[in-house]
Amino acid sequence: MRFGLYVNPQFQDEAPLAAATENMAAQVRAARGAGYSSIFVPHHYLTHPMRMFQANILLARLAAEAGDMRMGPGIWLMGMTNPVQIAEEAATLDWIAPGGYTLALGLGYRDAEFQAFGASARDRAARTVEAIEVIRRLWSEDRVTHHGRFFQLDDVGASVRPRNGSSLPLWLGASVDPAIRRAARLADGWLASFSGDWPELERSFGVYDAARAEAGLPPPAERVLCRECFVAATPEKALEIARGPLIYKYGAYASWGNANVAGKPFAEQFDGFQAERFIIGDRAYATDRVQWLKETLKVDHLILRMQWPGLPQDDVLRSIDFMGEVLRDVG
Repeated sequence: MRFGLYVNPQFQDEAPLAAATENMAAQVRAARGAGYSSIFVPHHYLTHPMRMFQANILLARLAAEAGDMRMGPGIWLMGMTNPVQIAEEAATLDWIAPGGYTLALGLGYRDAEFQAFGASARDRAARTVEAIEVIRRLWSEDRVTHHGRFFQLDDVGASVRPRNGSSLPLWLGASVDPAIRRAARLADGWLASFSGDWPELERSFGVYDAARAEAGLPPPAERVLCRECFVAATPEKALEIARGPLIYKYGAYASWGNANVAGKPFAEQFDGFQAERFIIGDRAYATDRVQWLKETLKVDHLILRMQWPGLPQDDVLRSIDFMGEVLRDVG
């Protein structure tokens, strides 16, 4: 089992940002010292009143702290952005970061982001599929000509290609069955939503495995899962500390139109919602849940988001250390 740290560069509107970068760097150092093997960061635009740093710029800074930890976005919004930009930024960071870069892509869902980039949400799946083709060709070919529905290239070559000259791991985010099957066919790995409950995850991994087999593809090199996680000395303390920041975070998702948290105010559904999805408790609970993910879902790379807007830095660092102990327990 490998652990990744999902660094969360999102802050409440009134939060001072002067210390934010150093706090995130300290989190990466703590995770590296605790044996984590990767770091990932989210990618969004126009998030006000939540404030947010941009993904690849932040990763370039954190590479100085990460050592041989792998890094990447989780996920890069491909439904409205340009494949040339992300192909070259990913390859650049693959050279900067000793541990290399993994590109995790997603379609996006927020109308404000599509409108700002002059893209249509209706085209997001087709646009992403075409973008993956362009990215892979830019990584592997000296000269590329591509005339597609969304992107046009005429006999051009990328400014920089990955360190191995041909490819980087490319994952695709998905939460509904058709998208999961698409990820199985087109990507090196599937990245599930943070908010799928335990039975849904078990069923969705079955959909993914069946689609890989139907396409004649082997199991992925990594079986990845992202989860919200907070560990404290007691289950009651963990829930007490994490409750407010998580309610703020998922309240923002609800206001953005995220279908996974629609319905009644999130504060009213928090207790049941988190119990079915998150790893919040003491070390014993976290160990049991990670062991279940390893044995039942065959997850071998667990990416943990352990900080949300309003959560004190000292609590974040303690939780990172607790999960380092869990990593040693699980093996």
